[in-house]
Amino acid sequence: MIITPTNMLQTLPFLPTEVLTQIFTLTTTLDSGASLRSLLRVSQHFHDICLPLRFHCVSLTTGSSIKRLDQELKRLEGSPPHLQRILYLYISPTQSDVHPDSECETISQIFCILQNAAETLQTLTFIYHNTLLSTSVLGRLFRNSFPVLTELTIHGFYPFPSPMPSNESPASIPIIEMNESFMPMLQRLHLSGNRNPYGLLQLSSFDKCFPSLSHLRISGLLMAGSFVEEMKDALEKHTAYDDLKSKSSCGTLLYWPARLPNKLQSVVLQPGFMPPHNRVGVVGSAVKKDTWMMIQLKDIEEAAKRRRSVRVMLKDRMQDPDRVSVNSVLYCDWLGRMNGDEGCW
Repeated sequence: MIITPTNMLQTLPFLPTEVLTQIFTLTTTLDSGASLRSLLRVSQHFHDICLPLRFHCVSLTTGSSIKRLDQELKRLEGSPPHLQRILYLYISPTQSDVHPDSECETISQIFCILQNAAETLQTLTFIYHNTLLSTSVLGRLFRNSFPVLTELTIHGFYPFPSPMPSNESPASIPIIEMNESFMPMLQRLHLSGNRNPYGLLQLSSFDKCFPSLSHLRISGLLMAGSFVEEMKDALEKHTAYDDLKSKSSCGTLLYWPARLPNKLQSVVLQPGFMPPHNRVGVVGSAVKKDTWMMIQLKDIEEAAKRRRSVRVMLKDRMQDPDRVSVNSVLYCDWLGRMNGDEGCW
């Protein structure tokens, strides 16, 4: 029989509801919910099946979409939890779209959405471009509890993850969130936006914050000589290799020992986009520092080929953001991971 839209609609309603639910669930990750929203309007039967799935996969890229979802979730307060379930979430408010006078309100709405999603959220990509606020916004994200979150990507000038001391914890935080780990199931962490995150492996408490972390990716490195030295020191301590002994060419002193997470299996490092040396504003010293960083990164990758524990992969440079936006790259990674692709890994 030739399948047409007409006879398909005549056949599908007679399938068991359980089968239709499985079919429609697969559509939620294909296009961040666009197909599901169309299915909601096909018939009352389809609407009833799709209604609990409509928030499974959510993409928020404008201030208006953030406000609309926040209002929808508030209207659903008191309704059955399965109608509010969010599994995959992408948040990337564009700087031009969010007005400075309403930015604090938008941030508040974002965290109201995250609080609603916290108990079920499995994958989160959070991009915040405002350099004045991104550190505090992303720091607040690290202090939220996501008990089943397994993958997290953030882009912005991120702070280093650290547990909240009990004497600083506000009384409003429930007891269940007072544990040292706010993300106990997190396995994959992608940090992007800090071109030289020196101190990340010394000052962060990865094992306390993310005890299940097995994959770590750090993107956007530029002139990050001190961080590269820190990474080499951490790898040396994790698995000793003669050719990875710390030789600090730039005189870096490691006051706190650099450590990799105990369960870490893979590290992915990606240099950021470096403008051509002949472009206006690019000085020779910057080029030299970045060239030295690239040499050290390649040394780390070569040494990793002889290492049996942590796998290290060096990715190609990020593309020119004026031609390929970070938002589009991370969105494709987020969508791909939901559909079984490797994404940024």
